[in-house]
Amino acid sequence: MKTIGIICEYNPFHNGHAHQLHTLAQLHPDALRICIMSGSFVQRGEPAIFSKFDRARWAILGGADIVIELPTLYSTGSAQLFGTGAIRMVKALAIDALSFGSETADLDALVDIAKRMDCESTQEQLRTYIKEGLSYGAAFRKALDTEILNTPNALLGLEYIRAGLAYNAKLEYIPILRTSNHHEETLTDELPSGTALRQLITSTGNLSSQCITSTGNLSSQLQATIPPSIASDMTQVTENGNYVNYNRYYDMVHSLSRRTTPKELEKFGDFSEGIEHLWSKAAQQSSWTAATEEIKSKRYTYARLQRMGAYLTLGITKDVLQSAMEEGPQYARLLAFNDRGRQWLRNEYEIPLIQKWAKAPNELSVLGQTMHHIDTLATDIQALCFHNESNRIGHRDYTYTPVSYTHLTLPTIA
Repeated sequence: MKTIGIICEYNPFHNGHAHQLHTLAQLHPDALRICIMSGSFVQRGEPAIFSKFDRARWAILGGADIVIELPTLYSTGSAQLFGTGAIRMVKALAIDALSFGSETADLDALVDIAKRMDCESTQEQLRTYIKEGLSYGAAFRKALDTEILNTPNALLGLEYIRAGLAYNAKLEYIPILRTSNHHEETLTDELPSGTALRQLITSTGNLSSQCITSTGNLSSQLQATIPPSIASDMTQVTENGNYVNYNRYYDMVHSLSRRTTPKELEKFGDFSEGIEHLWSKAAQQSSWTAATEEIKSKRYTYARLQRMGAYLTLGITKDVLQSAMEEGPQYARLLAFNDRGRQWLRNEYEIPLIQKWAKAPNELSVLGQTMHHIDTLATDIQALCFHNESNRIGHRDYTYTPVSYTHLTLPTIA
């Protein structure tokens, strides 16, 4: 194989991600490692903690050769939409294989389960369980009746294979065994969870360096969990306040929820079954955290409510999501690359490979122009949420040039 795709968020990049890239480099040293990375918003339904430009740089320093942005319409989607959009981009870019983290390396078992996902009997059970009030993920776990789905990354991995069976039958798969808990909130080992790292950064990071404290400072804590080539850079970015203050974002969602009528809410993604009325009522709570507590149910999990908040904030309607599911990504936006990846950029692909953001709309379809607008808005809204006021400027997409790194040495991971 010549190219291996990695669908990722790097929110933020850590040793676990470097371990995957290092493992791939050992197994397939001649293959290019191409990351399809969520941009300014992630599948949690909120802004990534760091900008996509910083995260793309760290991906290259951590062992990737090329970083492509996954459009926001997919990066904020359900597991099915996220997986389908990413796999269709993998196909459009003629990538040979896909590697993903998984709590099981039994590929045959994963493929077998993925094939069952679209069986009529499974779909009928799925619809029944959803009608009973279960979330999509919980309903699928119950319908498929397998312990594999009890692990956090399993559903996404299965959605990749499911989409591959539908859109990219020749795609090869390389599962890399995970050893850490995806949602662990404390730094318990050198292969940490993204959740634990975000918790560390948001709890100890601050605009003023004197507030990066007590436990020996942020840098020393990151050293054990972030590759050495990245740790000092990430510390500096954090100390400069170039990371998201989530309270600013939640206040934004809260404000929009109060000023949007139930009738207006109906058009946005995932608003259905009259939940827009409960949403508007809950918006009168004193905080967005309290509002989501009031709305949450078995059917409407925190993750789904977060995505709905992102759809409202970014103006993503049901019609646009349907078009995105049917038509697939309309472009691939280059974020960063190294010397190994430079030659790959000269190839022709099924969709435009965008390097200059300002010129892109001229070569895009109507849906592509909508994706372009939403990606721009996502970056602008994320910037508004940064701790450092001087970094809240808009339209950075238009001033950013894809970064080339030369003479990169792949970091050693113990």
